[in-house]
Amino acid sequence: MIYRINHRTTYNYDAPVTASFGRIYQLPGDQDGQHCVKRTVTVDPEPEVISERLDYFGNLVATCMIRTEHRELSVVSESEVDTGGRGRHAVTAYGESWSDVSWDDHRTRLVGDGDLPAVEFTLDSPLIRRSRTLGRYTEESFRPGCSLADATLDLCHRINADFTFDTKATKVDTPLETVLEKRRGVCQDFTHIMVGGLRSIGIPAAYVSGYLETEPPPGRARLVGVDRTHAWAGVYLGGGAWVGVDPTNDQVAGERYVTTARGRDYGDVPPLKGVIFTEAEETRLDVAVDVAAGSTGTMVR
Repeated sequence: MIYRINHRTTYNYDAPVTASFGRIYQLPGDQDGQHCVKRTVTVDPEPEVISERLDYFGNLVATCMIRTEHRELSVVSESEVDTGGRGRHAVTAYGESWSDVSWDDHRTRLVGDGDLPAVEFTLDSPLIRRSRTLGRYTEESFRPGCSLADATLDLCHRINADFTFDTKATKVDTPLETVLEKRRGVCQDFTHIMVGGLRSIGIPAAYVSGYLETEPPPGRARLVGVDRTHAWAGVYLGGGAWVGVDPTNDQVAGERYVTTARGRDYGDVPPLKGVIFTEAEETRLDVAVDVAAGSTGTMVR
């Protein structure tokens, strides 16, 4: 499956901006069973410097510096990604399908191996703190001897059933405890709940940022989270392998998903972040995302 993605972000300021420095986490790489055929990033005003690099977590990031005075900033990322390899990589470092290994055996092995991501993605992060409350909620799905896949998908299903999608219920900095109490939020919140729950019982998990197909195949229902960036949880299988699970839509992140970045929580991998120098007091932000199935060729404009 080939997807063409167009992600346009526009900032308008009520006073001139004299300098802008930004990081753009909108560049799909070759990971999670996907292959990026091509990608471009266009910034207006034209940056004095723009470059790509890998961050600490292995994500491809574009950084730019603008020192041209401006009142409007536009960032357009375009990519073409083949996701045909998804769904065939849910295998642990020991060559077992995650459906065949018990979750407790998997956890014990990772700890014994001293696998660095297994340690890093089990610890607390700025936006996700482990807790006994999250642990108890998660343990209802992770019964002794249950396979890693069955336990994880049961947790995914329960979050989807127990929490209500509500764009007005939370903000970026809403504490996880508040989300757990309200049982309302958006894909970012549901992902934080799932990641926090998994970490609370010792299963390494990551926050994954990316895209979900805008138009579903014929006969398929339109999914929540389209026309915008999306988020889901990544469960670590060891040996650098991950499998994605989406509690917002209660399913494994299959061919209709495109990964752009993976981190400890949203704060590590927002679509765009940076610093501006200005006396502006108000900013208007407009974001438009199109994800369309197609073949290689002309990029979406």
